[in-house]
Formats: sequence, C-alpha cells, structure tokens
Amino acid sequence: MTVLIGTLTLTIIGGLCAALLNYATRYFKTNSEAIIELINTRLPQTQCAQCGYPGCRPYAEAISKGDPINKCPPGGTALIQELADLLGREQVPLDTSYGESLPPRVAVIREAECIGCTLCAIACPVDAIIGAPQMMHSVISRDCTGCDLCLEPCPVDCIDMIVVKTVEVRPLRLPRIDQDALDLIQYDCIHCGLCEPSCPRELAPQALFWHRTEPERLQSLNLADCIECRLCDRVCPSNIPLTASFQAAKQRQYELDQSRAKAREAQARFERRQRRVSRVQAKVRARPNKQDRLSMIDRLRNQKS
Repeated sequence: MTVLIGTLTLTIIGGLCAALLNYATRYFKTNSEAIIELINTRLPQTQCAQCGYPGCRPYAEAISKGDPINKCPPGGTALIQELADLLGREQVPLDTSYGESLPPRVAVIREAECIGCTLCAIACPVDAIIGAPQMMHSVISRDCTGCDLCLEPCPVDCIDMIVVKTVEVRPLRLPRIDQDALDLIQYDCIHCGLCEPSCPRELAPQALFWHRTEPERLQSLNLADCIECRLCDRVCPSNIPLTASFQAAKQRQYELDQSRAKAREAQARFERRQRRVSRVQAKVRARPNKQDRLSMIDRLRNQKS
C-alpha cells in the first residue's frame, strides 16, 4: 500500500510539472524581437558587412539563432564580452578571418584628386559622402562609421582612413585628511564605510567603487550625482583614489552613451538608404523592358497605318 501511494504521488507531481511546463511554454514565450533589438543596440552599426551579413541587424538576427558572437571586427573584444554577458555564452576570441579589430577611423577624401565619379557615395551604407557627378566629393566625418566600403570602388585611390584621436582624462588626487603629502601607495578596500558619511550628496562611494566597471549598476547608484569633491578620498584609510575612479567611470559612461547615440543615428541613415534603394529598384523594375517598348512602337505604327 505504501509503494502504491508513493507511486501515485510521484505520478501526480510529474503530471503537475508537465502541465506547468506546457503552460510556461505557451504563455511565457521568449520575445525574439526583443532579443534581436538588445543584440542590435550593442553592435557598432558600421554596416561594414565584414561579418558576412549585409548589415548589423541581419547579424543580430543570426546571433539570436545561434550564430557565433565573434564575427564583428569593429566591435572587437569589448563587444564579444557584452554579447557573452547578455546571452549567457562563453567569451571567445575574435575570429580574425573576418578582419582585425582596428581603432575608430573615418574616411577622408583628398579633394584635389577626386574626379567626381560618385562610386564612393553609392558604396557608402550610411550616406556620409556628398557630392554631385563630375564635382568634388567630401565625407561628413561625424556621420562616417569607418566601414572601408568606399575604398575599393574609388578608381583613383584618393580616400584615406584616418584614426580618430581620443581625449585622455587625467583625474586629480588630494592627500588624505591630516596628511601633508600625497601617498601614492594604494591598498585594497577594507569595507570600512568611512567614505559614506563624508559624502555631501549622501551617495555610497564604497559601492560605487566596487561596481565602477558596471554601467547599469552605476546608474542605479546615481553616479551622475557625484560632484567630485574628493572628500571620500581624504578619509579613505586604504588611500584609494575613489574620485579618480568615479571620474574614469563617468568618462566611460559618456563615451558609451556617445557611441550608442552615433550607432543609432548610423542605423537610421542605413535604413533610410535601404528604403530609398528599394523604391528606386521598384521603379526600375516597373519600367517596360526592351521587348515591351518594341511591341508598343509596333502597335503605334499599326494604328497609324
């Protein structure tokens, strides 16, 4: 009797688990579009097609279906780490068969040598090149994504790729309270919490320091409210440059926000260009072909005769 009761109990539990899994499968399906959008927002939006896909969004769709996350040279190791954290995959090195990871670059046309062939403007996926036929062309540097697609079509090789200069921020440091000189020896955080009462904005400098490399967590801890008064530096017994780390984190966040805003603009320009190309192609396909034109001329001649 005991064995029968145990068997029935296990059967009922198994049936309930199966029913719950079936319910979860039906009503809690993963939104594939949301995952694709999350992946796409992390891609650099250069639209360079080095990954083997015609744009960043098609690659995002392929990643969501299981394609490797290491095919994007412009994104490099930082992108691979972001995608690995997002999708719960293993972080792998960049597949260099798709290209090497290079610093940010923009195209510059040597205008004196430009012959106005418009081939570079046609090749540009984000409409960052302006110029009329047989006239000098120029690159809108703020819109250029550095995709290199304009280099090959140029018949006179008058386009150079210039590395974008980055600004280095050097944070300041002050000596601790009751200390005359600046001691550069730094020790590990001992979790003493002395920095928190000293903050005039009632932030948590200790937690901000622990999570200084996590942008989402820093946002929830209100890093932007830090006024960089350096009072937390001056009470830290471990001599940790807290304000310097906050300045660096703010700079990284600013650069991340700027790169994402530029990526969104590049994606919008690419999509507008794709729509325009599709409209032009549709008009061209709607035109009568040579055989149709000849037939029309014959009909007109027959009507006149």
